[in-house]
Amino acid sequence: MKKDNLERFVRDNREAFDDREPPNGLWQKIETGLNEQPGGTSVKSNSPFRRIYRNSAGSVPGSGWLNWRVAASVAVLLLVGGFWYVNHQYGVVRQPEVLAASPVYAREVTQYTRLIADKRAELRQMTEDKPALYQEFATDMVRLEKSYKSLKADLPENPNQDVLIRAMIQNLQIQIDLLNEQLRVIQRVNQQTNENPV
Repeated sequence: MKKDNLERFVRDNREAFDDREPPNGLWQKIETGLNEQPGGTSVKSNSPFRRIYRNSAGSVPGSGWLNWRVAASVAVLLLVGGFWYVNHQYGVVRQPEVLAASPVYAREVTQYTRLIADKRAELRQMTEDKPALYQEFATDMVRLEKSYKSLKADLPENPNQDVLIRAMIQNLQIQIDLLNEQLRVIQRVNQQTNENPV
C-alpha cells in the first residue's frame, strides 16, 4: 500500500519536482570530466585502460596489496643488507667465537686476520723463486698460528674471556710484526741480488 501512496504522490506533484532543471550543458561537462585523468590530460572514451571506479584516495580498489609487497621487499633487502654489513664489519662467519665472547674486539680481530692473509699472500708472491726461504719463514708462522688456534679453542670455556681475547690479539700482532720483518728481509735479499748479480 505504501508504494501506491508514493507513486500517487510523485504523479500528483510531478510539476513541483520539475521546477529546477539542470543547465543545458551539464551532461556534456560531466562526460568530458570523466574522460580526463587527474593530471588534466584527456583519455579517449573507448580506452580499455580508463579507470572509472576509484575510491576516495584516488587509487584503484584492491591495489593496497601492491604497496605492502613493495614495503615487504624493501624490508627484506634492508635486513639482508644489515646482516651482510655486520658480517663484513665484524667477521661473524670468520670469527664467530670472538664475536660471541666480545663484540668489542671482534672487529679488531677481523682486521688483523685480514691483514695477516694479505701479508702472507705478499710473502708467497715475493718468495716464489725461493721456496726454501719461504719454508724457513713458514715454520715460525706455523708455531704462532698453532698458539692462536689453541687460544681460540680455549675461548668458549674460559671464564676470563677478555684476557684471552687480548692474548689472541697480541698473538695476531706478533704474527703481523713477524710477517713485516720477513718481508723486509726478502726485500733486502732481492736488493742485494739486484746490486751484486752473481
